Amino acid sequence: MTESRQNPNRIPESRRAFLRNAAVGMTAASFADLLRPTPSTGASPAGGPGPVEEIRDSNTQIRIGVFDPAFRDLSLEQMIEVIKEFKIEAVELGSGNDPGNPHCDREGLLADPSKRRAYAAVFEKNDLTISAFSCHGNPVHPNRDIAQHDDRVYRQTIDLTAQMGVNRMVCFSGCPGDGTGKHPNWIQSLETDEWVQLLEWQWREVLIPYWKDLAAYAKQRNVLLAIEMGSGNSVFNVATLLKLRHAAGDNVGANLDFSGIFQLGIEPTAVLKKLGEESCIYHMHGKDIWIDPGNTAVNGLVDMTPYDDLAHRSWSYADIGFGHDLVVWKSIAETLKAVGYHHVISIEHESPYTSDRIGVARSAQALRQVLLDRAQIP
Repeated sequence: MTESRQNPNRIPESRRAFLRNAAVGMTAASFADLLRPTPSTGASPAGGPGPVEEIRDSNTQIRIGVFDPAFRDLSLEQMIEVIKEFKIEAVELGSGNDPGNPHCDREGLLADPSKRRAYAAVFEKNDLTISAFSCHGNPVHPNRDIAQHDDRVYRQTIDLTAQMGVNRMVCFSGCPGDGTGKHPNWIQSLETDEWVQLLEWQWREVLIPYWKDLAAYAKQRNVLLAIEMGSGNSVFNVATLLKLRHAAGDNVGANLDFSGIFQLGIEPTAVLKKLGEESCIYHMHGKDIWIDPGNTAVNGLVDMTPYDDLAHRSWSYADIGFGHDLVVWKSIAETLKAVGYHHVISIEHESPYTSDRIGVARSAQALRQVLLDRAQIP
């Protein structure tokens, strides 16, 4: 028998390492392959049955976008050709930290107004919106060098966002340590006095002071901070997001990524309504997870099974409609309209089941089916 993926002694990969390695075998297609429909069916890049006509309201309120690391192996011009073929209307640009800045020379653009003008013109001439600049990091990391690096990227991204007229930055809150160590310490239980005291210290002494200062820096530049709620970060659910917003300022809000909070067992329309009450949905990712009911029944959703052990994990990332069906996503679209969200749903491809090309195209196809300002006519 070959080595089992259930080997308890095997050291698991991090999420980012798994995604990088999983992508290697899926991104070998040439640029021409990315644009080539299936010859036998004449299908669209999203794999549909053939050409369809799309009708749209004149006042489109939500655009379909993509987070650019999905096409990190393409040049900016090549990526734009691909996403236009997929009928994508906006781009979220990585500007540093994790997962990098494949199409954004952050420091070069900051240093040269002519470069910024030329960069903006590339998107304008292709009728593409820049939905946000994105730089997920941990600026409150207990390792001072890491914290300073990530904070510098955050502040430079805020400056670039302002100078480009984009006005939204997507990021993580980060997670502090305990004041003595060199690793972040993510408290997920109030079981002991020690953990309660540490959690209170993290917020009082590190998170709130840092984010008050960063929010003020961003507010001076008219930039909204869209924090993604994610595991391993101090802001990981609606309650912690609103706690930080109320402490740091009203330009702190959400990059709403349901893949990160479906893991908590949330109900999506309830989340939308709660955040809608605060008018703090500043950006949104289009990404899903598939929950394996059998594995979840055994281990729950807090699952440390390696990411590449797909058969035994409780959940895995999925393309839109392949985790929760389109009925769920239609209710999300209706509630987005009800709470007044008028920006972009930015597809972030991290599904281990599909290549970047297929995953982005399928998610774009799904969004076209659920958004309320458009319809497809065969």
